[in-house]
Amino acid sequence: MDEIKQRIIDGYEQQGKKITTNSVDKYIKDITTIRSLLGIEAKDNDISYLYNFDDVSASIENMRGRKVVDGEKVMASPNTKRNYYQSVVSVFDALGDRKVIAKYKQKVISYNKQYNKKLDEGNATLTQENEDKLISFAELEQIVNTLSLRVRDVKDKLKEENPVFTEDDLNSYQTLCLLRLYMAFPARNDFATLLWGTEKYLMNKENNYLILSTQSQQKMSNLVINNYKTSGLYDTRILEFDKKDRLTGLLTQWRIVLRKYMKQGNKNMRIWAGSPVFYSRFVTIDEEWHNSPMTSNKLSKYLARFFEKKINKPLGTTSIAKIVVSHQNKDNVDAIKKNSKARGTSVGTLSKVYSPVLPESGS
Repeated sequence: MDEIKQRIIDGYEQQGKKITTNSVDKYIKDITTIRSLLGIEAKDNDISYLYNFDDVSASIENMRGRKVVDGEKVMASPNTKRNYYQSVVSVFDALGDRKVIAKYKQKVISYNKQYNKKLDEGNATLTQENEDKLISFAELEQIVNTLSLRVRDVKDKLKEENPVFTEDDLNSYQTLCLLRLYMAFPARNDFATLLWGTEKYLMNKENNYLILSTQSQQKMSNLVINNYKTSGLYDTRILEFDKKDRLTGLLTQWRIVLRKYMKQGNKNMRIWAGSPVFYSRFVTIDEEWHNSPMTSNKLSKYLARFFEKKINKPLGTTSIAKIVVSHQNKDNVDAIKKNSKARGTSVGTLSKVYSPVLPESGS
């Protein structure tokens, strides 16, 4: 599918539209799944089967999800089916083929109408996470404050002449940084691929960067987000926080701890070009390979494992976003706009989907 992948990228560029590699990979994965459902033999760069709307539509409508009940997989959710139709639309849109795209678009529109109706009725969520599995913002703060006490011990090691940091030190500090980031900016999994940067990267359109004011001449620290789920709809998101904000200090010291830990050398270093890399360009690092970046999927699971261990509730990034947004959005227009920007979504979607009614503190 390499040729098709490149044609999709070229097609969007010719139309002046922005597309991320992750999005293209998802389109390819989805149309490959459709081919498998149709029982068609795999052929390189062959998507002719997508022109048979009736067969493709039947395969999507009868698609099974991951959930198993009484030994059988249940039907895929309407949102999942809608996403498969959207992938086909995106492929044809990129290739400039308008012959069959109208029928697929109609399916997307139909599922969107169903979803919006559920939103208006208060019966839809973006994920399968139930709101009764969430916690209050006060409870989240309490967990973060307790973790801060643990990280204070890690910071104290920096006063030593030759500090030695453990794997637990590293995970505790990284978890605190991520939670503080998400409490300030309830984004998606965009922080997984953050690179350390300086002010010259403010105009860079290739990657996601964390630019600390302590490492530049800027008065504000910046999160520069180029690669994200809805980047085709919105431009680069620059999220600012003050030089005096505790988040700036926390992340500045995290970089120092991370550097010193890397220089220690340990069994969790992946070998690159014959030797381990002792300095990480990435703000967040893989739990297994400490000199490798964390992926988007691993980031949410990383936090979910932390919360499951602490409170027996696997709260991922979407859950955290719901908790933060629900707390901050109450009659606060500025918070709604800020969180909408952080999330890379519209104000309407943010208010309807990410603002559940949370339990009271201590319930």
